[in-house]
Order: sequence, then C-alpha cells, then structure tokens
Amino acid sequence: MELDKIYQLMDKFEQSTLTNFEYRDQDFEIQLGKKAHGKPVVATQPEPLPNTPVSPVVPDVTPAPAPQPIVNTPVAPTATPEPVSAAPVEDEIDPQECVTAPVVGIFYQAHSSEEAPYVRIGDHVSVGQQVGLIQAMQMMRPVVAKQSGQVKAILVKNGDEVNFGQPLIQLVPDTPSDI
Repeated sequence: MELDKIYQLMDKFEQSTLTNFEYRDQDFEIQLGKKAHGKPVVATQPEPLPNTPVSPVVPDVTPAPAPQPIVNTPVAPTATPEPVSAAPVEDEIDPQECVTAPVVGIFYQAHSSEEAPYVRIGDHVSVGQQVGLIQAMQMMRPVVAKQSGQVKAILVKNGDEVNFGQPLIQLVPDTPSDI
C-alpha cells in the first residue's frame, strides 16, 4: 500500500468515531486504534501474510425490526446485581502507581512457560527492573518498572492482550513523593 493511501486512511480513521480498525490484504496489514483521549495508535506489518484465503465481507441486509409501541407497565423493584470483576478491587487503581504497557500486544509474565514469572505479588521492584514481556509484531519487548516499590497486584493474566498505557502491575511505591 502506498504511503499517501496510508495517510488518507489514518486521517479518515482519526476523524471517525471508531476506536479500532484493521485492514489486511495478501502483502500488507495495518491496525489502527485510539486511546480514550482520541489519539490514534498505529501498528503496521509490511511482511507478507501466510497464504490464507480471505473470505469476502457480505453486508447484512436484514430489514430493521418494526418499532414496538411503548406501554407503561409498573415494574417491581429487583435487587441490583453487583458487578463481577476478575480481581478484588479495594479502591480505584491509580495509574501512577502502576507499571503500564509500553506497546500494544500480548503480555507475558515470564520468558517461557517453564520459567518463573519475573515478579510475583509481594516482590520488591527497582527502577528499570524487567517485570514482564509484551509480544508486539512478532517481537518480544521488555516491560520495565519506572518506579520502585512492592508489587501489590498483577492486573492482567499471562497471555492477555493489552493496549498502550494499560496498567499491568500495581505497586505500593517506596516513597509517595517518587510518584
């Protein structure tokens, strides 16, 4: 794909309300994503993809359902379900107390499944210490701590997809003034 076409595609994506976009053909792949503040995140892979058949996209042409009349009926109060989370959350997680993802990719707690994780809950980490890996575009990128502290929680599971800036590991900082 020509560079000016990529720029046009990025412009259209940035002006749209989409948060993710992915395009692939036989010799090109591009993934676009936006964080909450609307700045685009771009990942491209100019390498050829494996020869897999691409199924054509068929638009859904089913007619929209007819609008139903609104009927006012009394509703009995029900118990409000409490949200279920993967990890118990005592209070809101402060991103400044976390090691965050430097790139979009897949997070790993160790170099291989046979090795021990880089850090566990309760471990102390130093500035610059490797605490994980992210596989991005078939490359392994180290995840390093930008502050020292004790590991309070590991917020993502081994093999989870993560976004740029996503909190991965929550720390109890050594000194609050370091934040």
